[in-house]
Amino acid sequence: MANELLQEDWDPEKIVRQKDELKVKLLRAQAVVAECKAGLADLERRLERRAISLPIDERHRNSAANNSIRDALPREP
Repeated sequence: MANELLQEDWDPEKIVRQKDELKVKLLRAQAVVAECKAGLADLERRLERRAISLPIDERHRNSAANNSIRDALPREP
């Protein structure tokens, strides 16, 4: 039985198939990350435009909320 497991684990076709599946998963994950970054950048631009158009009192009120949101986001390595 141990020999069977070893032979299955080292089946070249299975390894190539797993490698291809992992590449597809990686590409999908990278696409999701890129989409999230683009969405975040868009939101930040909109917040920036809104901050410029707001009166100073309202900017101070909203900056605390924006900072807490920004602090909650994961940092890039």
